[in-house]
Amino acid sequence: MAADNFIIKRAILSVYDKSGIVPLANMLSKNQVEIYATGKTFEVLQREKIPVRRIEQLTHFPEILGGRVKTLHPAVFGGILADVTNPQHLADLQSAELAPFQLVVINLYPFVAAYQAGKSDLATMVELIDIGGPSMLRAAAKNFKNVVVLSEPTQYEEFIDKFQNATISIDYRHRLAWQVFSQTSAYDATIAQFLALSQETLPDTYQLPYRKTQSLRYGENPDQGAALYAPYYSQGWQPFDQIQGKEISYNNYIDCLAVYQLVAGYDTDKALVAIVKHTNPCGVGLDQSPVTAYRRAVATDPVSYFGGIVGTNHPVDGDFAEELTKSFLECIVAPAFSETARSILSKKKNLRLLVPRSEAMHTNFDVRQYGQGLLVQTLPLQNENMATWQVVTERKPAPEDWPALRLAWHVVKQVKSNAIVFCTAHETVGIGAGQMSRVDAVKIAIRKAQEAGLSLRGTIMASDAFFPFRDSVDLAAENWYRPTRWKSTR
Repeated sequence: MAADNFIIKRAILSVYDKSGIVPLANMLSKNQVEIYATGKTFEVLQREKIPVRRIEQLTHFPEILGGRVKTLHPAVFGGILADVTNPQHLADLQSAELAPFQLVVINLYPFVAAYQAGKSDLATMVELIDIGGPSMLRAAAKNFKNVVVLSEPTQYEEFIDKFQNATISIDYRHRLAWQVFSQTSAYDATIAQFLALSQETLPDTYQLPYRKTQSLRYGENPDQGAALYAPYYSQGWQPFDQIQGKEISYNNYIDCLAVYQLVAGYDTDKALVAIVKHTNPCGVGLDQSPVTAYRRAVATDPVSYFGGIVGTNHPVDGDFAEELTKSFLECIVAPAFSETARSILSKKKNLRLLVPRSEAMHTNFDVRQYGQGLLVQTLPLQNENMATWQVVTERKPAPEDWPALRLAWHVVKQVKSNAIVFCTAHETVGIGAGQMSRVDAVKIAIRKAQEAGLSLRGTIMASDAFFPFRDSVDLAAENWYRPTRWKSTR
């Protein structure tokens, strides 16, 4: 975009992060730009023998309150906010013996970095809340028609190029202003996050400061764009460490989280293996041996698991890795991979190997779009205490029923409603997911078991909600008691 004859004569520099400020100021000085600077920024430039004036020479007022007040002055904000196309603004400047600024270079106290580092001392963090910086940034951004505002050192190189080539356009200044308000809103949201009295209840104001970290090839479908955003206030946010494989897709991210929640949410000393497709489990197995547990998960639906996401609570060793290479899988989520396992799995170069970072999985809320609004809910219980369960039916489960009940209840809450799961104490036998009618979910679960050659005899049926009619229970009972027409493969 062509420039609009934009000329920079005066600039204010006040930066906490001094990266790149000396080359920038040196370039400005060589082009006869008058520079004002605050505190430490002034000292850095003066040491480099770059012509610079203290901000006090503009305000005629000393820095006070240990630096809390140094730029909050009409001489500063009048020069930043003046619209030089407005005759009244020009008259006001002349009356106050002020001149406009065309460049403001500010970056903020490192509140966000301190929060990312886990600092929690209230007195220290309060002193890191910047007041003058955001105020000047916002003022310059508001007046982008007349002012260039640089809020991050990463912007200096592009600015220098545009300055030297006289291509500082209104569109460029507009973009920089947008970046300022995005940054200051996220900065304030991070402060609010820190000062929040409690994160366990639903807050009156729900703020989501995020920064784009990666563009994805596409979203849920090829016609949808997608990107990955990180919390603005957190560096260790990434839920997984990827140690092998090609770029993770939008659907892979969602399925990896789903399989992790299914596996990590079940407290057991045994190896638990789950296979997920489109966020629904298509098989879950439990055994002392992870290989056997995986085979049980596969046996639930030996067709649908192809191209699935495998999750386990058990480290992957060489034997387990050999078993995993027998079919096409998208991702494997496990707490660790032995050197032998990594060597074996490396032959499938596109296969993603992910190690979950449990500390980064913690979140208080589940958030979903509701048009332009949000639906926010607390997370479901994990590893519930079975001692608190209540049996409200006349028939009480026998002691040997409880392990199957526990596994069935855990799996069914990970299945899209209407959901039905037939389960033993060691594996899923049939899963019916996401049906408009609950009886249809029962039919699908039964059909899946039949197609896999598995028997419903001895299984527990779990539903994610009540049965409005008895037809689902009757259908399940009919197939449970029916003489076995297929043979279990287990």
